[in-house]
Amino acid sequence: MAKPNATLADVAELAQVSKMSVSRALNGQSGVSEKTRQRILEAVKQLGYVPKLRIQRGNPQLIALLIPDITTTYMGEILRGVSDAAERLNYGLMLYTQGSVDHRQRTSYYLWLLNNGMVNGVLMVVPRDYEVIVGDLKKHHLPYVIIDHHNGTGKEPSVTATNRKGVLDAMRHLLALGHRRIGFITGRMDIACSHDRLQGYRDGLAEVGLPFDPELVREGDFLQPLGFEHTRSLLQLEDPPTAVITSNDVMAFGAMDAAKALGLTVGKDISIVGFDDIYMASQTYPPLTTVRQPMAAMGETAVDMLVALLQKRTVLALWRELPTELIVRESTGQAPHK
Repeated sequence: MAKPNATLADVAELAQVSKMSVSRALNGQSGVSEKTRQRILEAVKQLGYVPKLRIQRGNPQLIALLIPDITTTYMGEILRGVSDAAERLNYGLMLYTQGSVDHRQRTSYYLWLLNNGMVNGVLMVVPRDYEVIVGDLKKHHLPYVIIDHHNGTGKEPSVTATNRKGVLDAMRHLLALGHRRIGFITGRMDIACSHDRLQGYRDGLAEVGLPFDPELVREGDFLQPLGFEHTRSLLQLEDPPTAVITSNDVMAFGAMDAAKALGLTVGKDISIVGFDDIYMASQTYPPLTTVRQPMAAMGETAVDMLVALLQKRTVLALWRELPTELIVRESTGQAPHK
């Protein structure tokens, strides 16, 4: 049913919605129900509709950036780095968000959008449906670089940070303060950085001969509610930890709230460490000890790598790890005496 030169009005007519609804659905904006959005996307595919782009003269090349969402400071910092580098190299940038609702149903649409010749290359930040998307990009010979995720082989274009060492540095800091029972909240375990950070936690225990206790580990999702829930659970154990490391700052904020809700003083009764060093980490009370991740630099490096691949220049290292740094603030202190 594909229609040559299909228009926005054609999509609206087939989907029985307004042109404004079609525009909102294609741009990931609110105001369209998920049922209507799916009907619009189906109409787009049936008609073979391709949105018309207004590309500035002299800048005909486009890079797509695919991210889960844009609601976090972490994602915003990476976007800033990507945007700065793309502008410096005279590439346009198209942003796609996967969203959190029925994301698997929308994967085919993103693949169609990325593979229809509109973009020259793709950047992905901790993508959902990673194997499906990468497999399709390879099938269509579309260059890509992954940010903050890797397959561990070092043979796939990716830019990440020293996640394992970052958490190991945090463990060494807590161990030096006398903490021996330390809780850990992971990130989403479908991405490599979460496994790397968990391994850093295990490395820290091994360095001082402490056993790994599964009771002290909880699987998180990088969001504040689980940071709160898991920390409260850890602190209500018969033998609770005296310190907790979370796999990002947002979960650390939830951890701090949980400790305060239980009447504990953060930095005295319980030490809490985050990861990322987003702006709010220095503005909490007390200020959060965290592992600084070079998020903007990761975005810039990924663009540089992708452009090199597009220009068929030799890339000496397809897997780049940028250094992290432990930032010590007032949310950590000496282990309390029991």
